[in-house]
Amino acid sequence: MRRKEHGQSLVEFALLLPILLIILAGVFDLGRAYYGYVVITDAAAEGAAYGSSHPNDTAGIIARAVAASTGLVEVNPGYVEIIKPTVAVGSPITVRVSYDHLLVTPLINGALGGTLTLRAEATEVIITLD
Repeated sequence: MRRKEHGQSLVEFALLLPILLIILAGVFDLGRAYYGYVVITDAAAEGAAYGSSHPNDTAGIIARAVAASTGLVEVNPGYVEIIKPTVAVGSPITVRVSYDHLLVTPLINGALGGTLTLRAEATEVIITLD
Protein backbone atom coordinates (compact mmCIF):
# COMPACT_ATOMS: atom_id res chain seq x y z
CA MET A 1 0.00 0.00 0.00
CA ARG A 2 2.84 2.48 0.79
CA ARG A 3 4.49 1.82 -2.57
CA LYS A 4 1.74 3.59 -4.49
CA GLU A 5 2.19 6.80 -2.48
CA HIS A 6 5.88 7.46 -3.25
CA GLY A 7 5.26 10.29 -5.74
CA GLN A 8 2.23 11.82 -4.04
CA SER A 9 4.15 14.55 -2.21
CA LEU A 10 6.09 15.47 -5.35
CA VAL A 11 2.88 15.80 -7.39
CA GLU A 12 1.20 17.91 -4.71
CA PHE A 13 4.25 20.16 -4.51
CA ALA A 14 4.35 20.53 -8.30
CA LEU A 15 0.68 21.54 -8.34
CA LEU A 16 1.03 24.10 -5.55
CA LEU A 17 4.39 25.59 -6.56
CA PRO A 18 3.02 28.05 -9.18
CA ILE A 19 0.41 29.33 -6.73
CA LEU A 20 3.01 29.78 -4.01
CA LEU A 21 5.35 31.63 -6.39
CA ILE A 22 2.58 34.02 -7.47
CA ILE A 23 1.74 34.74 -3.82
CA LEU A 24 5.43 35.32 -3.09
CA ALA A 25 5.75 37.68 -6.06
CA GLY A 26 2.63 39.54 -4.86
CA VAL A 27 4.15 40.00 -1.41
CA PHE A 28 7.35 41.21 -3.06
CA ASP A 29 5.36 43.72 -5.15
CA LEU A 30 3.48 44.91 -2.08
CA GLY A 31 6.74 45.47 -0.21
CA ARG A 32 8.24 47.41 -3.11
CA ALA A 33 5.09 49.53 -3.43
CA TYR A 34 5.17 50.33 0.29
CA TYR A 35 8.85 51.29 0.04
CA GLY A 36 8.04 53.54 -2.93
CA TYR A 37 5.22 55.18 -1.00
CA VAL A 38 7.51 55.89 1.96
CA VAL A 39 10.12 57.43 -0.34
CA ILE A 40 7.67 59.73 -2.13
CA THR A 41 6.08 60.70 1.21
CA ASP A 42 9.52 61.73 2.44
CA ALA A 43 10.18 63.58 -0.84
CA ALA A 44 6.92 65.54 -0.51
CA ALA A 45 7.71 66.38 3.12
CA GLU A 46 11.19 67.54 2.20
CA GLY A 47 9.86 69.74 -0.61
CA ALA A 48 7.18 71.23 1.66
CA ALA A 49 9.71 71.90 4.43
CA TYR A 50 11.97 73.74 1.97
CA GLY A 51 8.98 75.56 0.50
CA SER A 52 7.89 76.83 3.90
CA SER A 53 10.98 79.03 4.08
CA HIS A 54 11.47 79.59 0.31
CA PRO A 55 7.92 79.74 -1.14
CA ASN A 56 8.93 81.58 -4.33
CA ASP A 57 11.73 79.15 -5.26
CA THR A 58 9.69 76.68 -7.31
CA ALA A 59 12.75 75.11 -8.94
CA GLY A 60 14.40 74.69 -5.53
CA ILE A 61 11.31 73.02 -4.06
CA ILE A 62 11.17 70.56 -6.95
CA ALA A 63 14.93 69.93 -6.77
CA ARG A 64 14.69 69.29 -3.02
CA ALA A 65 11.85 66.78 -3.49
CA VAL A 66 13.70 64.99 -6.30
CA ALA A 67 16.94 64.89 -4.29
CA ALA A 68 15.11 63.26 -1.37
CA SER A 69 14.00 60.39 -3.58
CA THR A 70 17.31 58.72 -4.33
CA GLY A 71 17.85 54.97 -4.35
CA LEU A 72 15.45 52.48 -5.87
CA VAL A 73 12.74 55.13 -6.35
CA GLU A 74 13.62 58.24 -8.31
CA VAL A 75 10.90 60.85 -8.74
CA ASN A 76 10.55 62.57 -12.10
CA PRO A 77 10.60 66.39 -11.65
CA GLY A 78 7.49 66.59 -13.84
CA TYR A 79 5.56 64.60 -11.21
CA VAL A 80 6.12 67.15 -8.43
CA GLU A 81 3.25 69.60 -8.03
CA ILE A 82 3.34 72.70 -5.83
CA ILE A 83 0.11 74.21 -4.53
CA LYS A 84 0.22 77.60 -2.85
CA PRO A 85 -3.04 79.55 -2.88
CA THR A 86 -1.42 82.76 -1.66
CA VAL A 87 2.20 83.47 -0.88
CA ALA A 88 2.01 85.05 2.55
CA VAL A 89 3.36 84.23 5.97
CA GLY A 90 0.97 81.83 7.66
CA SER A 91 -0.60 80.47 4.47
CA PRO A 92 -0.13 76.80 3.51
CA ILE A 93 2.12 75.36 0.84
CA THR A 94 1.45 71.83 -0.36
CA VAL A 95 3.78 69.60 -2.34
CA ARG A 96 2.33 66.58 -4.16
CA VAL A 97 4.56 63.87 -5.53
CA SER A 98 3.45 61.09 -7.89
CA TYR A 99 5.36 57.97 -8.91
CA ASP A 100 4.54 55.20 -11.39
CA HIS A 101 5.44 51.94 -9.64
CA LEU A 102 6.20 49.10 -12.06
CA LEU A 103 4.54 45.84 -11.02
CA VAL A 104 6.21 42.47 -11.54
CA THR A 105 3.46 40.10 -10.39
CA PRO A 106 1.82 38.63 -13.51
CA LEU A 107 -1.80 38.64 -12.31
CA ILE A 108 -1.68 42.10 -10.75
CA ASN A 109 0.37 43.42 -13.66
CA GLY A 110 -2.28 42.39 -16.16
CA ALA A 111 -5.18 43.72 -14.10
CA LEU A 112 -3.65 47.17 -13.53
CA GLY A 113 -1.87 47.64 -16.85
CA GLY A 114 1.66 47.19 -15.52
CA THR A 115 1.95 50.25 -13.30
CA LEU A 116 0.45 51.51 -10.08
CA THR A 117 0.44 55.27 -9.56
CA LEU A 118 1.45 56.20 -6.03
CA ARG A 119 0.69 59.70 -4.71
CA ALA A 120 1.73 61.51 -1.55
CA GLU A 121 1.41 65.07 -0.36
CA ALA A 122 2.73 67.18 2.48
CA THR A 123 1.59 70.58 3.68
CA GLU A 124 3.57 73.14 5.67
CA VAL A 125 2.88 76.70 6.73
CA ILE A 126 4.93 79.45 5.09
CA ILE A 127 7.14 80.87 7.82
CA THR A 128 9.12 83.45 5.86
CA LEU A 129 9.23 85.08 2.43
CA ASP A 130 12.50 85.14 0.58
